[in-house]
Amino acid sequence: MMLNLLAQTAPAATAGREEIYLFVAIGLLVLAIVLLVLELFVPSAGALAVMTGVSAVGSIASMFVYDVTWGGVYLAILCGGSPIVLLLVFKIWSKTPIANRMILKEDADGKKQGADQDDESANTSVGTTGSAAKSTARQLAAFVGREGVAVTTLRPVGFVRIDSARLDALAENGFIPEGTKVKVIEVLEGQLKVREQIAVPSDA
Repeated sequence: MMLNLLAQTAPAATAGREEIYLFVAIGLLVLAIVLLVLELFVPSAGALAVMTGVSAVGSIASMFVYDVTWGGVYLAILCGGSPIVLLLVFKIWSKTPIANRMILKEDADGKKQGADQDDESANTSVGTTGSAAKSTARQLAAFVGREGVAVTTLRPVGFVRIDSARLDALAENGFIPEGTKVKVIEVLEGQLKVREQIAVPSDA
């Protein structure tokens, strides 16, 4: 009778241990998301990013221990959904006061460095101060309606290339990744304002 009782309770105990790995996987995933959000707002020199990666890997491993099939499905969902989540998180972060201060600081530092190095001859963008403002406005107006490529990430300020010209540009929606096709929609305060060009699939 004792043997029969042990035989009945053993599968239940094993199932209970397996359930723990499921909860561990979910808990580590939540922890990874929390650490990722903290990384965007708390300077940690990459420590929080490393902890986020470790938590994500631990979550995947725990799910595989729970069940190999569910582990594969879980991994596929994370691989497919992570880029979307990261993009959404970055877009939300880019609208925060912290991001705005960082962007303004990077832009100011870049302009100061460019002035110190006197590298304007290697760049076709022209300053809009002094008596050259009207001439610059006419030159930039010629690019309205033309298409080019973002040669740096626009956050929202960066550089685009139109034909052989490398020009200062401002992203219409605040962020355009490097290598994206863009179109000049207007000249704003001596700077080209560009819009991301989304490729439309052709009918088969």
